Amino acid sequence: MATRDAPPALPGTEAELRALTGWEAAKELQRFKRKLPAALYRQLILDRAITGILERARRMVRHTARPTRAVGAVWPSPGEFDVERTVDEWRSAELHVTRVEPREVDVVAVLDMSLSMTGEKIALIALATAILRMKLEHVAVIAFDTHAHRLVRAGENVTLRELVRRVLEVPAQGYTNIEEGLTVAARELALCRRRERVGILFTDGCANVGGDPVPIAGRFPRLHVVHLGHHNPQGARTCQAMAAAGRGRVLRALTYQDLPDVVRSAVQQLFRT
Repeated sequence: MATRDAPPALPGTEAELRALTGWEAAKELQRFKRKLPAALYRQLILDRAITGILERARRMVRHTARPTRAVGAVWPSPGEFDVERTVDEWRSAELHVTRVEPREVDVVAVLDMSLSMTGEKIALIALATAILRMKLEHVAVIAFDTHAHRLVRAGENVTLRELVRRVLEVPAQGYTNIEEGLTVAARELALCRRRERVGILFTDGCANVGGDPVPIAGRFPRLHVVHLGHHNPQGARTCQAMAAAGRGRVLRALTYQDLPDVVRSAVQQLFRT
């Protein structure tokens, strides 16, 4: 006999729902959100999806060191004795040391979430964003379709679960307005106070509304572009032009399945000491 608090039975979907856990829940989230009328069931599948994404993200980054930087100082400050610098500056009669500290950088991730972003693609975007946050910590998130949406503001302290939830709950809709996405992201990055400020744009480069995004890319202190999907000449040219204007690099993810690995590698390549 059903208890008073039990969710209503959903013939034909209940058994399928119960079988979904981990990454499978993340991939099927969008389909189940449309099928399930009960809010309790929708929350159940969302919680499983978030857990699956975070479990996969932690597995992927467990052997990836957080970016660091070398800081020079003078003894008795803490650090390892720097023989070369001490010899080079021997006239100062000072002993130089070097210590390693976590890299302090503000990042704004700019996510293309237009109508084509459904199903597993959204799960992979959420996974890539979680990897960024795990290794770089200070990450704001802007999603864009026809318009831009602030998912996580600069300086806002949200948990990893909440960050992933916000990405997963963006409705895939509208057109692709890269210009507006970059405009809002550049404004958000301008609010940051750390010396190193970087934008990372995930896109195929093919905008169908809005103006030219290249001049906006030039407003970033640095903008890297993760070019998503199979080669499209127009999209490739736009991605290269945006990265050049933003004094950044283009990284290629030929498929959305490649995206998390590309982002994990990018953290090490782009933020080396």
